[in-house]
Formats: sequence, structure tokens, C-alpha cells
Amino acid sequence: MHPVPPYIMWKITCRSCDEAKLLERWLSSRIDLDRTLVDTVHTMPNGVEHVNSVPRRLGDYFTAIRVLPGVDANANSFRLRFERRPNAARFWKDLMVSVLQEIEASPEKPTVAVDSKGEPEEALTRE
Repeated sequence: MHPVPPYIMWKITCRSCDEAKLLERWLSSRIDLDRTLVDTVHTMPNGVEHVNSVPRRLGDYFTAIRVLPGVDANANSFRLRFERRPNAARFWKDLMVSVLQEIEASPEKPTVAVDSKGEPEEALTRE
């Protein structure tokens, strides 16, 4: 089994610099660690389906979610870094995917691609 990286960085690319700036502003409230997303959990005890809504606070799974500049001079892209708590339950991946799906569904219709996983802190400053 592979070790879980301490963070995952995503590259978000928009069609224009203006769209990227709009998306970054919109995103600030969506990545607030106090934000709670509701997870719908389906279980089948004894063959009977049960559906529960479970609130999941981002700060319980991540130490930080940060918007960072792109690695090149391309101002129509930026990076989004999810820093996982060392003791985060498995739902951290589900929450990260939920945020990324919200980004993809935004009016700016950006592309989202993994940029890096668990690299040293120096990677944040590369140009």
C-alpha cells in the first residue's frame, strides 16, 4: 500500500486571466476550513437501506486549503493545495473531490489536473 501524501496540489486553468481571478475570489468561501459539507451515507444493515446525512467540516480533515499562484507566467491558471491532517479519516478524499467538482461546475468551466503530491515545501516557490 502506498503512503498517503501530506498534501495534493491541483492546477486550475481558466480560459482567461479575468476568469481565473473571478474563480479565485469565488473559491475563497468554498475552501474555508469552517465550511461544512453534508455527506449522504447509504448503509444496508440486514438488507434494509438506511440513508443518513453526515456533516463533515473541512477543518476536521485538512490543516489548510490554499490558493497559490501558477508555476509559470500563465495568469489564467492557479494552484489549489489541500493539506491533509495526519489523522484524517478516509473521507478527506471525498471532500477534496467535492470541492474540485464544484470548481469544474462553475461558470468559468476550468480544467482541473493534479499538479503534485507531497513534494517538499521548496516546490511552492519554484518559478
